[in-house]
Amino acid sequence: MRRLVVLLAVVAGLLLGTAGPAAAHAGGLVATNARSQVVTITPSVPGLAVVAIEDGAKLRLTNHTGGPVTIRGIDRTVPAGTSLTWADSRFAPEGKNITFGRTADWALDLDAGGTAVTVSGVLTGERPPNPLPWWALAIVSAVAVPVIARRLHRADLLLAATGAIAMAASITHVLGSTLAVESAPPAGTFLSAAGINLLAWPLILGGATVALRGRPAGLLAVCAGAALTAVFVLPDVTSFHRAVLPFAGPPAVERALVVLALGLGAGVAVAGASVLRRLAQRAAPAVEVPA
Repeated sequence: MRRLVVLLAVVAGLLLGTAGPAAAHAGGLVATNARSQVVTITPSVPGLAVVAIEDGAKLRLTNHTGGPVTIRGIDRTVPAGTSLTWADSRFAPEGKNITFGRTADWALDLDAGGTAVTVSGVLTGERPPNPLPWWALAIVSAVAVPVIARRLHRADLLLAATGAIAMAASITHVLGSTLAVESAPPAGTFLSAAGINLLAWPLILGGATVALRGRPAGLLAVCAGAALTAVFVLPDVTSFHRAVLPFAGPPAVERALVVLALGLGAGVAVAGASVLRRLAQRAAPAVEVPA
């Protein structure tokens, strides 16, 4: 078991050292308090379309005008018959402090075959949620698991089941984050968003299967996977504070998934040490007292 612990620690350290917070959400999208959208294209040019995608984090220009279209400010030219998707600080909500109910206009200049074109848009502030209930749920979840585990004879089964729930929440969270991305292939986006979870999920699943047979090594794997799950989802607590989330579903669902992955993952990791110690004590051979 000691060798397994060392191996898990080394692998986790390597992965944690190479996985940054930016990998937490697919496509580099971040939670914000505003949405961006295109309002007008002046003058209207037949075959030229510009739309906002991913809540305005990026624009997609489609050029069927018959000639090149140049985006001024970034010096990019879109040949006829092609499209371009890009992010630009002039229209992206990231980093913009726009109060709920307020708006801010933005504009881009294009050159469509010698014709000057202006793309006008607007950023709209959204109401952020109250973060306290979500933080409270995460903390209560993290504390409840060790407390309940102390009262159970087969606490290893509780931790295996709880770790599986945290794993399922993490998988759903990554899937929802992947489906929110329109500008990249889904398979690569999912793998990038999963990150260290590609290690954590098999650890939890395989560990839970072994733990059901009463083997401490299985529970150790569950605890290691749960700890990695909690660490990796930690940057996504921004969803407790932001209104517009990079998630293909209701924001409340995304926040609940973060609560489960973070709270239950941390709770299993914390409770694991004492439960493993109890399992080791039960497995130790009884010492015979000489007559």
